[in-house]
Amino acid sequence: MGETYGGRYEVLDLAGAGGMAQVYRARDELLSREVALKVLNERLSTDRSFVERFRREAQTAANLNHPNIVSLFDYGADDGKYFIVMEYIDGRPLSDIIHNEGPLMPERAAEITSEVAKGLARAHAAGLVHRDIKPGNIMITSTGQTKVTDFGIARALTTDGDQTMTQTGMVIGTAAYLSPEQAQGNPVDPRSDVYSLGCVLYEMLTGAPPFMGDTPLSIAYKHVRENVERPSLINSDVPSALDSIVLKAMSKNPDNRYPSAREMGEDLDRYLAGQAVTATPFLAEATTVEPAVGGGTQVLEQTATFQRRRPPPPPRRRNPAWYVLIALLVLGLLGLLAYLFAQNLFAQEIRVPNVVGKQAGQAATILERRDLEPDIKRRSSDAPAGEVFRQDPRKGATVEQGGTVVLFVSNGPGTATVPDLEGLTTAQADEALEEAGLDSGPSSQAASEEVPEDRIISQSPAAGQEVETGTEVSFVVSTGPEATPTVTVPDVRGQDEATATANLEAAELQAQSTEEASEEEEGTVFEQNPAAGTVVTEGTTVTISVSTGPEEEETPQETPMPDVRGEDADAAQQQLEALGLTVTQQEAAAPCPGGPNIVCEQSPPPDTPVSEGDAATLIVNPDPLP
Repeated sequence: MGETYGGRYEVLDLAGAGGMAQVYRARDELLSREVALKVLNERLSTDRSFVERFRREAQTAANLNHPNIVSLFDYGADDGKYFIVMEYIDGRPLSDIIHNEGPLMPERAAEITSEVAKGLARAHAAGLVHRDIKPGNIMITSTGQTKVTDFGIARALTTDGDQTMTQTGMVIGTAAYLSPEQAQGNPVDPRSDVYSLGCVLYEMLTGAPPFMGDTPLSIAYKHVRENVERPSLINSDVPSALDSIVLKAMSKNPDNRYPSAREMGEDLDRYLAGQAVTATPFLAEATTVEPAVGGGTQVLEQTATFQRRRPPPPPRRRNPAWYVLIALLVLGLLGLLAYLFAQNLFAQEIRVPNVVGKQAGQAATILERRDLEPDIKRRSSDAPAGEVFRQDPRKGATVEQGGTVVLFVSNGPGTATVPDLEGLTTAQADEALEEAGLDSGPSSQAASEEVPEDRIISQSPAAGQEVETGTEVSFVVSTGPEATPTVTVPDVRGQDEATATANLEAAELQAQSTEEASEEEEGTVFEQNPAAGTVVTEGTTVTISVSTGPEEEETPQETPMPDVRGEDADAAQQQLEALGLTVTQQEAAAPCPGGPNIVCEQSPPPDTPVSEGDAATLIVNPDPLP
């Protein structure tokens, strides 16, 4: 790992993989947050249709802002690799929860379905049909919130370009959750997502999808032709109200389903509130196969049998040619579905086989025959050398066609050196321990001034120790610096110094006073820093300015004007300027005794009181003419 996309998204570890893209846990270096980075497979990056589908997912999700839809942050390409940056979900896909825990409690299943319905209602309001609602595309966060993800094959509800794809018979989706109209390649609308959501609710209540088969083709055929059992026949804990909701959502005829995901969510909310639901269980719906407009083949559903029946028409003999035509049309439908499957238009999910205990080469061959990609990692263990002792995902889990299965192959019994985990994240520590053939033990948390938050402070056993393979290594994770209590600075202006100091100390603050002249009364606080209302940590020093009263105006100091008459004018000017006077010289109108440049007269006269800044004039004897 460590690869960076777009100059800011650093890959931390692999979060999941599918036939179309890999999803990584990454760090946005610019905003310092964890994100999910979805990168299109390199083998598909040259296929314009897949790149366009990938771009469309980004464009579609970017316009959907809802608490039950995974947020999209960015989209771009880096050295020919196309990527989408999404909200990182700390949680698990619903498919894992069902696989590991079996059927959910009816109330919890209803809550999850209601939240998905609310997210779909937002997408439908924006004119989008998801078309691939399944447990693998529903995330449950660590706080229990539900998020819908993967709008990669969503389509806009238009009457032109996008709709044409369905009119030409293109089938996209996951077989176990396809609506009948999707299975036939017919146009879809929000009611198709309602059908798929009904399938998901069925699986949460029973632990298995409503229809199962050996191939996606056989499953799709059942969606078109077979009626689903009531969930309560499989799980007796399921109440009749949820039976009614499931059967209404999964009606073959779209007109008999909930008209919208919003109405399905409202009915689920009524159930959760203990109110009567609006759904009425539909009885088995008959289906017939007739020629479709445009030369294709489609399945036409009759209305539910609880509606008023018309009197049956009198029996009449049918031409045998009709039976031949119907048979040919059925074969044509099956052939079309088989072709679509062969072209990999179904997003097939494959159940992972159990290869633990087999030799590495044999296990890899078994996976490859099932269109799965083996990833062999060798570790020391008590198992015989060369034998698979663990696999991920485990047996029975479902992954998309072409997905990766990690095989842990034994190197035989041995010891391992404990790696240095200090300063690593828990994800990095798990990876380092796995590489060393060791297991992650219990972790604890502690505050630290030196180690950043979410990084490991210490470990046990210590780094460098030789231990048996499989030994658990526990560690302590930093929660960052210990939080210092904060307080709000009170307003102490207008108070006397003693009162202000007491109020600051009562607020767990330190007071420091300075004295300055001001218009305020002497001894009164007229200014403080930090200002009132500022939130600071306990013990912060607040400086208060205490008034010494208004500043007294100084009276200029006066001195007698010296007598400089008869002195050299320049020397007299220097003497007067030393007293702070502003001196100018003027030539006398007529010579006076004493020679050139002698002060004849002065202004002010001698002994006149003067002060700094006053003006003085010297009348100077002119130079004699040459």
